[in-house]
Amino acid sequence: MKVWEIGGRTGIEGLRMAERTDPVAGLGEICLRVTATGLNHRDLMVLRGDYGSDLPPHRIPLSDGVGVVEAVGEDVSQFQVGDRVIAPHFVNWIDGPYNYAIFAADLGVTADGWLAEKITLPASAAIRLPTEVDEQTAASLAVVAGTVWHAMVAFGAVEPGELVLAQGTGGVSIFALQLAKALGAEFAITSSSEEKLARAKEMGADYVINYRDRPDWAAAMLEQTEGRGADVVVDTLGFPALGETVAATAVNGRIGTLGALSGTPQATASASQGAMIGKNITIKGLASGSRAMTAAAVAVVAKHGIRNPVDREFSFGDAPDAFHHLESGSHFGKILIRMD
Repeated sequence: MKVWEIGGRTGIEGLRMAERTDPVAGLGEICLRVTATGLNHRDLMVLRGDYGSDLPPHRIPLSDGVGVVEAVGEDVSQFQVGDRVIAPHFVNWIDGPYNYAIFAADLGVTADGWLAEKITLPASAAIRLPTEVDEQTAASLAVVAGTVWHAMVAFGAVEPGELVLAQGTGGVSIFALQLAKALGAEFAITSSSEEKLARAKEMGADYVINYRDRPDWAAAMLEQTEGRGADVVVDTLGFPALGETVAATAVNGRIGTLGALSGTPQATASASQGAMIGKNITIKGLASGSRAMTAAAVAVVAKHGIRNPVDREFSFGDAPDAFHHLESGSHFGKILIRMD
């Protein structure tokens, strides 16, 4: 089979195609024919050497994908050939509280990921997809579903009528928009593009803020909402923008921080301690989500007909071009790679 490998972690240029023997489903495993994969910002960080340490050059990237079961290993009874499945990228985090051990089996990082014609997965991690979930959504679902569910529901405990805020119009924020509306919440979103904000409005966003026109975007959001802050924030900007994020958050608000798009993961917080204490804000760092969180989100996706918008699709052979498009930041929603 053909696979892509991360190479020397010199960036996108380090990606290299290789051939390997087809995998075989072992004890407790299933073997999948991959049909499509989705890109996430963390995948780009892996190639740059900013995420994961001491990774071998032969590591197969990508944390998101969908495949069809071709074979089941010994002691696997919950799946059969022909089932369509996805899996959280932390394949050993089935349920329960987070712990460091989950990083030992992280698809696309410490374990081979989806950018291959075939892969094996622990059957315990796999999630059978309802027919209501279409292929493009399935290919780009597991990472955003588990992460956003963790931020908005498992931690954020969002209630109908509350206000959720997400920054930017990448895959996480657009999925957060759709999930929030499905759960009866209101939604605010930021972007530097009027075109993207218009699309978000069409998808149900109640408040849209152009942070290029208003660098003080928290104040702009409060103006639109008549002083109301966000009850739940799905924070993709991280510490460098935490001051603005806290300013946009309501009293007793919950901020689930899961990204660092405004700087490096090592950046320091810009928010004042007084503002966080004065508002009684809870801030939690989130490392994606468990299989149980992902499965709960998938059920809502199927029930409400949620569809991940796809900005562009690339062929398997053009995988580097897909990463370059992700790097450009011009996308709205997800970027897919379809198997040839």
